[in-house]
Amino acid sequence: MNQDASPRSTWEWTPEPFDPPVQYAFIPENSSCPGWSPDAAEEGEPPLVTCTEWRLHVNLKLGRGRQDIGVPYGVGCGGYRKGVSVGDDDCTSNIDLYDAASQIQLNDTEGRRVTLRITRDGHRIAYFSKKYMQFVGWDLPTAQRKATSPRLDAQALGDVRDLDISPDGEFFAVSFAGSRPRLLITEFATGQTTTLQGFCAIIGMSHDAARIAAQRTCSGISEPSTVTILKRDGAVISERREGYSAESLSPDGQFLVDIQADAGDGDEYLVTRDVMTGKIIRKLKLHLLSEPSDAVGHGWLTDDEYIVEAEAPEGDGSFGYYRVNVHSGVSHRIRDLGLHPGNTVSLGSALIRD
Repeated sequence: MNQDASPRSTWEWTPEPFDPPVQYAFIPENSSCPGWSPDAAEEGEPPLVTCTEWRLHVNLKLGRGRQDIGVPYGVGCGGYRKGVSVGDDDCTSNIDLYDAASQIQLNDTEGRRVTLRITRDGHRIAYFSKKYMQFVGWDLPTAQRKATSPRLDAQALGDVRDLDISPDGEFFAVSFAGSRPRLLITEFATGQTTTLQGFCAIIGMSHDAARIAAQRTCSGISEPSTVTILKRDGAVISERREGYSAESLSPDGQFLVDIQADAGDGDEYLVTRDVMTGKIIRKLKLHLLSEPSDAVGHGWLTDDEYIVEAEAPEGDGSFGYYRVNVHSGVSHRIRDLGLHPGNTVSLGSALIRD
């Protein structure tokens, strides 16, 4: 396909099979759409996708099959870069994913960012499609795309709260707050969607979505909330009303994790709780850096390791990403991910290695 002067307005999304796994997705720091404003909105009736800035970062050496995604991209595999010889293992590419919305216009005065998710093996992604105006799941090796929501108008888009994929990539989830809170759980193999009413946020899914951690209330206030554990059919198996924080459900569905700061010593801890009782299993002090930093959780690297970013105080940049063993607290820097890959990052965690 030839890239014309305005690919975003004319490009037709017809993806082809693509074997190399996605390591992470990002929105570039020098994005041409850094923030939504009424002055920057396109003309027409909302909702409109105003930005499609997501890039997929892949290492082509990790996939030996087809390398044709149906969009233009450049590849650097060995040879020379800026006069310096590089090895054959340096074979990476950043692919413009023109169909994935990064920002949308809801009305004349309001816009919002839209996230993108990647499975742990890097072969499936979830995003809001500009072409279809709905959330979709896409399997890269087979070029299959499945709808994970109906077409959404501005009001429904404004109610969207979370987007998630089960650790094995078999189930996709979209949650909605607003006047009709609900979770949409879609099985990729069949395309069948189950609607779970009364839940407005999803904390995580286990393998095969056998367990789903969700919340019933989403007031927008940052405070501990009741956590409900569901089966895929909506049956409630645990609901803790004490009001504790939960950031993510473990891939095996056995415990919840959260990062907490201790007001007394100023340190930060990775806390794990039993999923059924809510009781603390262990509280591990984070040792990411010697200098002060703020820990931010980003999801699971493996069944035993959780990805934590060390942010500079007051949000002034990043000190990098770390893999933290949730049983021992031992942490290691993830070297494959730079300090500043972009403004917003979504990790295809299993392909990020030391």
